[in-house]
Amino acid sequence: MHFMTIHLHWAMALLLFGMVASIAPRPVKAAEGPWRWSNPRPHGNSIRAIAKGDDFSIEVGDNGSIHTSQNMVQWFPRESGVEHTLRATVFFNEQAIVAGEDGILLYSESEEQFEPGKLDKPASGDFRALAASSETIVAGGEDGMLYTSTDGQKWSKRTFRYNNHIHALIWTGNYFVAVGEGGLVATSTNGSSWTKRQSRTNRDLNALAYVNKRLWTVGNDGVVLLSYNDGLSWLAAQSGTDKNLNAVTGTASEVIVAGENVVRKGVLDFFMYWVDLLGNDDGTNPSPPPDWTYYCAIEVDDKFLLGGRTGMMVDSVRDEEDDQYLYWFSADDSVRNWLWDINRVGDLMVAVGDHSTVLTSRDGALWNLEVTPESATESILLGVGGTTNLLVAVGNHGQLLTSHNSWTNVVTQNDLGQAVTNKVNTLGVVWEVADPKPTENDLQGVAALGETWVVTGGKGTVLTTSDGKQWSKHQAPTAGILTSVSAFKGRFVATGEDGVIIISPNGADWIRQTSGTTEWIYRVRAFDDQLVAVGQAGIILTSANGENWARRESGTDRWLNDVTRVGDTWYVIGANGTVLTSPDLESWQAKGTITGLSLYGALANSGQLLAVGLEGIILRKEIVARTSPILIRWERAVAADGEVTNNFDFRGFPGQRFSLDRSPDLKAWEPGPDLELLDGSGVLEYSNTTRAEWEFYRAKLR
Repeated sequence: MHFMTIHLHWAMALLLFGMVASIAPRPVKAAEGPWRWSNPRPHGNSIRAIAKGDDFSIEVGDNGSIHTSQNMVQWFPRESGVEHTLRATVFFNEQAIVAGEDGILLYSESEEQFEPGKLDKPASGDFRALAASSETIVAGGEDGMLYTSTDGQKWSKRTFRYNNHIHALIWTGNYFVAVGEGGLVATSTNGSSWTKRQSRTNRDLNALAYVNKRLWTVGNDGVVLLSYNDGLSWLAAQSGTDKNLNAVTGTASEVIVAGENVVRKGVLDFFMYWVDLLGNDDGTNPSPPPDWTYYCAIEVDDKFLLGGRTGMMVDSVRDEEDDQYLYWFSADDSVRNWLWDINRVGDLMVAVGDHSTVLTSRDGALWNLEVTPESATESILLGVGGTTNLLVAVGNHGQLLTSHNSWTNVVTQNDLGQAVTNKVNTLGVVWEVADPKPTENDLQGVAALGETWVVTGGKGTVLTTSDGKQWSKHQAPTAGILTSVSAFKGRFVATGEDGVIIISPNGADWIRQTSGTTEWIYRVRAFDDQLVAVGQAGIILTSANGENWARRESGTDRWLNDVTRVGDTWYVIGANGTVLTSPDLESWQAKGTITGLSLYGALANSGQLLAVGLEGIILRKEIVARTSPILIRWERAVAADGEVTNNFDFRGFPGQRFSLDRSPDLKAWEPGPDLELLDGSGVLEYSNTTRAEWEFYRAKLR
């Protein structure tokens, strides 16, 4: 175990300058860490609902995603215990209540802990909506499913009388209002007995907002309805769009509606008029929100927050001189282009994808977007690989980029404002386009062996080079695309469509091998003594020499896109968030992950498992816990009543988990709380209070 001990009286002088924990053997093997998002940040799960409470705010979404925040800027993941989509959340008596698919109802015992509610009768479908008065919570969902609770923990099934799906619920102060499928509108004073109302539309209604004694609902095909009497009767407010609307919020003077690639503002003047907020106009709309799909919206302190697909969160601020102008900005600068491959040379990791995206990282947590030549910006980069001397990235229509290991001078300013010249390595940072292109066929596989680099692609195309500048073209014994190539035991091994496996001693002369399948072998990776290939219909093949291949039962028929080994365990990733594990390449087990989107590239990095895929996904998981110690800085503040506040600053590697234990005498230790270096910077700030005159602390790695 690793620990740092802090004595309240004499440790401060040491800790102000930082101090590294001492090291002792681990008594047991640490458990695998949870999946975490490196990109997008803070996460990439679609945000289905947001709510603000007195003590914290919450957002919920796909794959059981729950995040909470104290400031609606920094969001921290919480364990929900479920993997289904969570679609609604509301606060009730300081508890956050969460509802989701497959009859899920959760309540918060604290910001960090969520527990399942108890239903008197099993739910028969998905919950989609929540609303709470001061006394009652109502949960609604498919086919008019309705439950109520007075404490958020025990739920009673109610008869709704209507079989429309309930999409949204709200409490106006006088009525519960439900809207949903086919223009459903119903009202209730107690959440149990409901009366259907005339909505004057047969379009699905998806969201509700009660603002300044006005009740708004929005739905499919741009429907916007307004009620001045708590939902008893409705007026149409023409939104000017026919796109589906999923969210509505507002203030006394304006209403914001959002949905599938639409954000509009309704100005509540003598005559109501609408403004398209996605239109980029320096005069009327200088900073529009991203053109995206949004699922929820909330107003906080006269500004708006939108949540949408793949974790997109957009905030707004008002112009200081004219409060009608809203400036919209994303909460982060995450890249959301599809990523097709990831590889490593030395300690540099590189991921590539759509729109000529190249991302680099040294730790798997923080990624930098690199600049590629303008002529390549619309290319889809499908593969990357090479050595510490030369990186090669390839893509559609024969696109071929190279990055050489060299040094260049970069002038920056230091903290004193002085110009400082530093030498910077250009590998993975500076890229050049091969001009002219050696081929117009799509390229995807990249591998290097000695002084030879090989690229494979469409119509059996093979390219070789010894310097990244002069390329030779060869024809492999296949007419299909070769999507992968690896170097193994002095030879190149390439795979592709129709079960093709070919081997070559030099990248020019290829011999076809018997694979035993006609399925597309999408990827082949080489390890110390083993080749592993994965692909279409859940196929997994292994070989010790590249010539004789054995088929392994994966237990799935989904596309498998990549394979890697971390520690003693094999990992395969694939379509729809598929992750398989095996201790021996023979028996495979499906493991859950935090996304349902497809993963295309996998990589092992110093005990980490990294996976990349659709919408810019980069996931990381600590498989083998790092034993490097954690640096601690500590300060304390003593109040007039004698209460001591300890302010800790922990620094280490992103993903490291530890408990902050305390002791009065260095003998008996009180465990916890459990902490994690979540941020990509590997920094965590934490505070606690005590009244003990003498106290010691230690950070113990888990």
